[in-house]
Amino acid sequence: MDPNTPPPPRFPWWVVLGAAVLAAGYLPTLRTPFDFVDDGNLVYPAPPGTTPAGHVALWWEKVEANYEHLGPFRPVLWAHWELAANLFGGDPVPWRAWRLAWCGLSAGMLLWLFRELKLHPAAALLAGAAAMWNPYRNEIWTSLTLAEGVAMPYALLGLVAARKAALSDRPWKWDLLAAAGVVAALGCKNVFAALVPAQVALRLWPEGVSFREGLRRNGARALALALPLALPAAHYVYFKLHWHPGQYETHRPTLAQAGRILGNWKGAVGLDFLGVGFVLAAAAVSLAVRAQAAPREAVRRAWNAYRPTLTAAACLLAGGFVVYLPMAMMSGRYAMPAVWGLDLLIGLLLTALVAAPRAAVRQVAWVGVWVGVAAVAVANVGRQEKFAARARMLWEAVGYVERAAPPGAGVAWVTGDSLKGELNAEEGIHFRWHLLNRGRPDVRVGLFDAAGDPVPRVELPPLAGEPAFRIGGAPAGPGWADGRAFAATYWAGRKRYECHLSRRVGTETARR
Repeated sequence: MDPNTPPPPRFPWWVVLGAAVLAAGYLPTLRTPFDFVDDGNLVYPAPPGTTPAGHVALWWEKVEANYEHLGPFRPVLWAHWELAANLFGGDPVPWRAWRLAWCGLSAGMLLWLFRELKLHPAAALLAGAAAMWNPYRNEIWTSLTLAEGVAMPYALLGLVAARKAALSDRPWKWDLLAAAGVVAALGCKNVFAALVPAQVALRLWPEGVSFREGLRRNGARALALALPLALPAAHYVYFKLHWHPGQYETHRPTLAQAGRILGNWKGAVGLDFLGVGFVLAAAAVSLAVRAQAAPREAVRRAWNAYRPTLTAAACLLAGGFVVYLPMAMMSGRYAMPAVWGLDLLIGLLLTALVAAPRAAVRQVAWVGVWVGVAAVAVANVGRQEKFAARARMLWEAVGYVERAAPPGAGVAWVTGDSLKGELNAEEGIHFRWHLLNRGRPDVRVGLFDAAGDPVPRVELPPLAGEPAFRIGGAPAGPGWADGRAFAATYWAGRKRYECHLSRRVGTETARR
């Protein structure tokens, strides 16, 4: 071996080990049963004896039905759901184990992206922990089937590949991988179109070249990465031309929605836990820059070194903002993929903190960051426990109705504000679907409000006849006899979920 030849780069084991540690934050989910968010119609296998062609036909039927009923076109997501349902059946343990492994893969992709964008390993691990354990967006991993979790490895791989292509002597393989990653993510959820501007920026303008030189060298290939945008654009046009009631709605952009998006980002980066640490880190870095002989030159060098990181972060934020602006609602998981831009900025801030000279403010900043990450970890576990308790309570109710309901019984599901511990409509819908897939298709479920009026939903037909049971967050009034209360505690018994099953007076139950 030529002694003048530089040694090959060492394998980044910290990425692999870090991914395992980050995924381990969700080990408590292995004890969680199926939930009542999306699982009732997704976790059960096809009928026995279904042929391979039958599985493909069933998959496509569900892809089409999902579009007809709601509007999204998600073939890749449905392929994941169908494959897992038929591999794991109605058993939550292998489902949870698979989701945990997918979480580890996602964490590894996030750390790989951080590494490619030159973030310090310690900074990358801390930023990754703050991102993956954030309780505001951890529903991605506590629930088994949410699209954001399925799409995450594909989406991050698309960004990594675009970065690798910009620096490679043989970029075409990375270009193909970048396009494939985004297409797969789009096949899970169209909002991942927000990735494309960041991909183009990473492919077009790496560090060490001027923008003009980047255009000359990489312009055509970078522009080619924008071609997958034709898929969500065509879908959007078709969706708007053929919209019908029941499908998702889009609205004109409003300041109210812009405010919801910004508030969503605040929660998704955990400012409630990490805000003090971030402010102290920014102060320490600012003082370190000012202490240099030529602070402007130091800033210029940092811009040249981390320009791809900063431009990718800006593009992710802008793209994520635009795709959710026509909506009228927000959820923690809707921060993706924009929040990855904030994750990159956090990792960059911590990388600068690592390089800052030792000083009291630097040490205090590290304490603030570590305490914040520890608080995020504790809140993450607490949120998982709360989620699992809700599922356990509802499974007690499912088990009782499954055993005790007479043939053809009707159940009145009383909806309310789940933030106040009441039951919600989605839980009632999945309650019915779990019964349907567990051998009690005869038990009908109807949705009602607290006043007893029906709540119309396309997923469940109106309940015909008088219901034999009533399930709600509180005991029923006149005309109903108390039947059973179902409860589950969490947070070391300090909190509890509870719902009540009442039986219509004069109705007898038949135990199975």
